[in-house]
Amino acid sequence: MLKDIIASAESNIIQFDPVEFWVGWTITVIFCLIAFYRMSRGLHQARLIENTPTAKIRSAVQGYVELNGQTRLMDGPVIVSPLSGKSCVWYRYKIEEKSEHRQANGKSVSYWRVIKQATSGELFLLEDDTGRCVIDPDDADVIVTNKRTWHKNTSVAPRRYTEELITENEPLYAIGLFKTIANIERQKLKQQISQLLRHWKRDPKQLLDTFDLNRDGELSIEEWERVQLAAEQHVKREHGEHLKQEQLNVLKQSDHADQVFILSTVSEDKLIKHYKRRTMQYLLGFFVCGCLLVWAINVRLGL
Repeated sequence: MLKDIIASAESNIIQFDPVEFWVGWTITVIFCLIAFYRMSRGLHQARLIENTPTAKIRSAVQGYVELNGQTRLMDGPVIVSPLSGKSCVWYRYKIEEKSEHRQANGKSVSYWRVIKQATSGELFLLEDDTGRCVIDPDDADVIVTNKRTWHKNTSVAPRRYTEELITENEPLYAIGLFKTIANIERQKLKQQISQLLRHWKRDPKQLLDTFDLNRDGELSIEEWERVQLAAEQHVKREHGEHLKQEQLNVLKQSDHADQVFILSTVSEDKLIKHYKRRTMQYLLGFFVCGCLLVWAINVRLGL
């Protein structure tokens, strides 16, 4: 039976039009390259998770970090999944409709066609025993345990609904780019103060008239400190910027392609196994596609 299938496939490959053969061969090469890329990426993701130590939010360094904690809603409107109406901090859903495609031989093949899908982009919080961090889920690879699928028969066609949720107070693993926004705002404030001081220095006479209290024709250390304080107050008053007492920490997608952004309600150990399992699947796909390419070339060229 297997020999007959192989013989039939070899016969078809030989009889293919050159254009058809090389188009099919090129498509297989593309699949092979995609499988290799995803295999490499999956292995890289597993190693990143294994080799990145878990940090506490309060002591986390600015840059690429790994965090563990509990999810919390931010102040404001409650996030609700459009499909089930459940309250959550993040959702992803997909609605598919069963369709049929009639082949050339007259047979009909059923398949599920996506008619609507969406992913939540609202911010939420991750909290550990040292502090809180805002999670910006855009572009994250999100893996959840709370996933369900159900079917409904409508007047048009059967539909399949898939919903994934991260609910409040759920354990969350996160790895991504950690930044403290308060530090960024403080740096902007310093830059604006420096620019204002340089502007004032262009008119030394006005500077002395305003801040030279003892009228000795030069600014002492104490008088220069008054100048700096006045510049800071001017910038804050003009732009309405007041430094917050509490720092605002954010975890988001990194600009570096090799630093993946992952959010998961699956435990770290299971997450590593998930990426290694995915790596093995793509490795198998790469191996199969590679063997098919070599076999097809040998058959076509009669080697």
